Amino acid sequence: MDSKTKKLKSSDNVVKEVDIDLLKKSKLLQGLVEDYQGDDDEIPLNEVDSKNLDLIIEYLTMYKDKEPKEIPKPFPERTDEDFFKGIVNNDDNDATYNYLTKLDIEAAINLVNAANYLQIDGLINLLAAKLAHEMCNCEVEEARKKFGIECDMTEEEVAEYDKYPLD
Repeated sequence: MDSKTKKLKSSDNVVKEVDIDLLKKSKLLQGLVEDYQGDDDEIPLNEVDSKNLDLIIEYLTMYKDKEPKEIPKPFPERTDEDFFKGIVNNDDNDATYNYLTKLDIEAAINLVNAANYLQIDGLINLLAAKLAHEMCNCEVEEARKKFGIECDMTEEEVAEYDKYPLD
């Protein structure tokens, strides 16, 4: 094995060989590379399955030599696709937008959990922007349905809440 790569072992026991320079974007992996210095050492990622590991490697490769674009905070209320594309892309490149739009909500939530575990701030911010974009301009019931959120309020609490609209 080339000394410039490291083996990562997913929670479902899939092993991927990854360039060490890519791993520097992850605070967790950067530290683990130092702990697993042997050529045959595999770094176990018990919280990341192979599907998410592939997506993380794709992200790390895409941003090997640059940082993702700063996402405005608070996230703008405008939600059309062209505006969202402009927020997430670097240098008029559609790669980031295409990366994010291929993920459905469930995949984005799973990936943001994996990115959080691996401490990859840039990916966390991009995924948060995607999820915010998905939620913008949703009515409460639509957002609950999209994100699989059950209402935990009683009918009386909902009625009381409806008395005071936010508009």
